[in-house]
Amino acid sequence: MPIKKKKISELTLADSLTGLYTIGCKIIDGIQTSVKVSLGTIQTAYENMLTEISNARAATKAANTAASNANTAKLNAEAATSKANTATANAITATGNANTATGKANTAADLANKAAANANTAHDGLEKIKEDTEIATKNANDAAKLANEKASYANTQGNFAKTQGDRAQELADHPWKVGDNGNWYINGTDTGKPAFGKDGKDGKDGKDGANGANGKSAYELWKEYISSGDVDNPHNPDQK
Repeated sequence: MPIKKKKISELTLADSLTGLYTIGCKIIDGIQTSVKVSLGTIQTAYENMLTEISNARAATKAANTAASNANTAKLNAEAATSKANTATANAITATGNANTATGKANTAADLANKAAANANTAHDGLEKIKEDTEIATKNANDAAKLANEKASYANTQGNFAKTQGDRAQELADHPWKVGDNGNWYINGTDTGKPAFGKDGKDGKDGKDGANGANGKSAYELWKEYISSGDVDNPHNPDQK
């Protein structure tokens, strides 16, 4: 059966280049030689090229993203550095303010301690003044009491002296006298009171006393005198 020829346009369209070949020309040993070329290999190379292109594009995009991220990170780092520098400056300022405040607080504490010491000194002084005042007040009260007592005693003595003076004056003006009858006379008037008491009755005789100790003989008295060592030396009158 003869082969029926078909136009290329009438052929079924291939869905893959695998297993398809075309004719090529290649110089082999200096001779141009016809060779078959696998369209599948060309397709594989093409697909690999497309894959590499896609990968290159993805890598480029990733690189661009990384560069963008790096730039963003750089900007963020610069901003953070700026903030850190600002924070450092603020911290230095705060430290200076804190040191100043501490100095002022220490000065205030010293002043407070001095004020407390002065207050304690003043308190002690007031306590001393209070104590001295109490002692002075007591002494003044004691002195006033003693003065009152002495004034009262002086008044009493004055009244007593006046009474005695009045009596003395009365006796001087009207002396008491003993009349011939033995009675007291005041201002020439007999008081009826005897100036002398009556003789009392004789008392009973007392009991005899105990016998006295026997006296020493002249010889015993001479021995005591010699033993006393108070006898002048007859040969040396200035010596005992």
